[in-house]
Amino acid sequence: MTGAEDIRGASGRLAEQASAARWATVVAFLLNGTVFGVWATQIPLLKNRLDLSPAILGAALLCLAAGALTAMIASGPLLGRLGSAPVTRVTALLFAGLLPLPALVPDVATLCIVLALFGASGGTMDVAMNAQAALVERRLGRPVMSSLHGMWSLGGLTGAGLGGLMLPLMPAAAQAGLVSAGLLVLFLALQGRFLPDRNGGGGGLVLPDRKTLLLGLLAALSFMGEGAILDWSAIHLRDDLGAPASTAGMGFGVFCAAMAAGRFSGDRLRHRFGGATLMRCGGLLAAAGLGLVLAGGLVAGGSPLLAMAGFGLTGIGLSNIVPVLFSTAGAVDSGHADHAVAAVSTMGYAGVLAGPPLVGFIAEATSLATAFALIALLALGTAAAATRAVPRQAV
Repeated sequence: MTGAEDIRGASGRLAEQASAARWATVVAFLLNGTVFGVWATQIPLLKNRLDLSPAILGAALLCLAAGALTAMIASGPLLGRLGSAPVTRVTALLFAGLLPLPALVPDVATLCIVLALFGASGGTMDVAMNAQAALVERRLGRPVMSSLHGMWSLGGLTGAGLGGLMLPLMPAAAQAGLVSAGLLVLFLALQGRFLPDRNGGGGGLVLPDRKTLLLGLLAALSFMGEGAILDWSAIHLRDDLGAPASTAGMGFGVFCAAMAAGRFSGDRLRHRFGGATLMRCGGLLAAAGLGLVLAGGLVAGGSPLLAMAGFGLTGIGLSNIVPVLFSTAGAVDSGHADHAVAAVSTMGYAGVLAGPPLVGFIAEATSLATAFALIALLALGTAAAATRAVPRQAV
């Protein structure tokens, strides 16, 4: 066998390993999204079972967010020491395994502990699977991050759908346990295909550089828009535009469906036009979509249909911004890609937490329309910063 044949054979084996790892990562994203989707359906039942006031429920959910955010901050050194593959394996088992517990806890104190652990495992898994996705993308030499995030969106919709269908048929803990067991069987069948990436050190804290901080800031702005639409779209449709309660929630449903569709087409578009162009166009589309949302309130009597179309266009616009940012963070050549992904994830998650209350404060002082206008301006700012933050090349 010639040297050239040896090189081609080794290259082929590496490509096969990267392709197999991609499917394992697909399942990781699907698992993470599905678990969150199932959890969302159990929150009202949990509130009723423990007789929680809105304030107490909010405090319990804050424990989940605090656990996730704290774990994300610590995940950079953890990934640098162990690598994304083993961390993804362990946290996937913990995250799915903890899913039935909130439906079984006897009191609020135990609930807060369980939710903090639930958030910590889910947050660490989020960082680890994105770091693995960035590695897979580099090995394949082509964009795959958007489709992986699309699988997360699909998982969220699947989990919410399964939760809605199964809860009338069985107790919440049994439903969560059944879904968790099915996800873990699928995950365990493929988890051995992850790519190893332990770098032999790098376990200490590494402060993000200016480029990583810019990526994290833009991720926070994008996630801020997602969080604002999650919490406030139904209220805008119902209170400001007069939509009936039965259809007010469709605004976020349209947003999610559009975002999933945008992500599944994003890799092809990024390969053709580059990440900076895709991100710039996404910011402009998101701003235009929020403009339609505002226009729905200017029509005589209000137009919920126009606003829902605007939420859909916003979903398409925002769909690929975060995947592009994660890919860029994972491609840093400083030897600290895991730390960069962790920093961008943490700042992005902080945006999810900050967005809804910020919108509430602005709406209280002015109006909800003004708050959506501000989110549109932030989307325009993201579009303007795309060229500086993201390389022009596809990956």
